[in-house]
Amino acid sequence: MTVSTEDLSRDAAPTVYVRAIAGAEVMEAAAASDIRIAPDDTLYAVHDESGQRMAVFSDRNAAFAAARWHGAQPVSVH
Repeated sequence: MTVSTEDLSRDAAPTVYVRAIAGAEVMEAAAASDIRIAPDDTLYAVHDESGQRMAVFSDRNAAFAAARWHGAQPVSVH
């Protein structure tokens, strides 16, 4: 059986990037939903391959687990 690289890329889990962000980066959006975040809180954002932020978590492990749950392959960005 021959498998093309096109077949492999179609079946591969999308890569997402998890990086630490300061609470100040999402305070405005959080205020609209009554979530309280301090500017110096460390949060963990999940980004797609184009850099678009998709989700924010208060815990790094939760960010990785959520990405995997949704079929993505998370990697850490420092």
